[in-house]
Amino acid sequence: MGSTSNNIQGKKGCQFSQLLRGVNFEQVLLVAIDAAKFLPKALICNYFGDIIDHSFFFSVDKPGLNLCLAKLEKAKATFNIERVFIGIEATGHYYEDIVRFFTSHGYTVAIINAATTHEERSSALNWCKTDDRDLVAIAYSLKNNKATQSQLPTGHYRQLLALTRARRQEIRKRSVIRIEIRNLMDKIFRPFQGLVSLHHNRPKKVRIFSDFFGKSSLWFLKNAPHSSDILRLGEPGLRRISKEHNLKLRQTTIQKLLQAAQCAYSLSKAELEPELLLLQLKLSDLTRLDDNIDRLEKEMEILLLQTDGYLLLTIPGIGAVTAAELFSEIGDISNFDSASQLIKKAGTNPMVRQSGGQKGYYGRITKQGNKHLRYVLYQAGRNICRHNIDLKPFFDRLKQKGKHSKVIFIAMGNKLLKIVFAMLTKKQPFHSKTAKTIIKNEVLKKLRHQKSLELLSA
Repeated sequence: MGSTSNNIQGKKGCQFSQLLRGVNFEQVLLVAIDAAKFLPKALICNYFGDIIDHSFFFSVDKPGLNLCLAKLEKAKATFNIERVFIGIEATGHYYEDIVRFFTSHGYTVAIINAATTHEERSSALNWCKTDDRDLVAIAYSLKNNKATQSQLPTGHYRQLLALTRARRQEIRKRSVIRIEIRNLMDKIFRPFQGLVSLHHNRPKKVRIFSDFFGKSSLWFLKNAPHSSDILRLGEPGLRRISKEHNLKLRQTTIQKLLQAAQCAYSLSKAELEPELLLLQLKLSDLTRLDDNIDRLEKEMEILLLQTDGYLLLTIPGIGAVTAAELFSEIGDISNFDSASQLIKKAGTNPMVRQSGGQKGYYGRITKQGNKHLRYVLYQAGRNICRHNIDLKPFFDRLKQKGKHSKVIFIAMGNKLLKIVFAMLTKKQPFHSKTAKTIIKNEVLKKLRHQKSLELLSA
């Protein structure tokens, strides 16, 4: 029997070889599926590539999926099939229902990365991309055991994954809206974003509000976005508004706001009516997105505290959002035997280049993994470099070697994965060796919602 240690593909190769060992290859069935929104396509062949059922379309509903299953079962019965390997390309989210259907009928579905099928097409020196070529590439990937995974996330993992990725999309939308608001204010009241002064013949920007999208600034954007509105209010009016709406405007802020209004050069409010309308619409969108993000973060915290993922909150530098993203993207830790497998899943493992018996060297990261996990790792690595005292020496050591900041953040992310693997496997919190931290306090300070605090206390 083969073992993980002597198979060229490690554990994955060992499992694959054990399924094929002692089986007549004529009795091995390959089912390649090219996922699509409405009409995916499938091809059924044997291990040698002999076509059993030519490529056919089917719909992603009960009749269509049952049709595909019926063709598979017919091929099994006709050719006395002993092993069935189903492979599907991970196209968007369209493949998920197909995977669930065949899994519910007792089959294991290998999920193949789109980059893998692309490489298979390239290796065949064929630059055509058609549905049938894709099916052939998927079949070859399946035959060569190049699938990245065979299970979809379930339970809390799936729910957290949906929430964290939705939040990231909302964050991106909010960033675009904020840029559009700034662009509109360039036309309506440019100095509102900051005054420029010369000091020793060098320009210096002086901000009126420390946070352009803070409470005080947003009030003026909604109610007094034009310079004429500020001049009409004057200093007494600004003081009154600050008191009525609890804006807490300082005297220096009021003076800077009046100065900006006096030196502003822009069209009149009547001429800027379209821009003023667009500004109000964008501000409404911004409010909606802020509410969406807040609601998603609340649900993420509550779900995270119901899983082992709450242990990640004990790591200094890792907040609730990052912990939820990291935990959901990793998935069930029992699927991994070592932290190196996690690093490979993220695609942050460096490529090793060696030739002619010479000493090899590490190149760029492979990026052949989960792009979402890779993004989270980079962000987490950056936060830890700044806020984790225990891992600061690691950062300093790489910095002294002249490593670029981005390289250090990736390296720190990989180190974090090793720590997370140990924590989740042993179900233990992070224990600081340099700072005297109370674990419960470390967790409490990262929770923002009352329901999460109540859940932790319970």
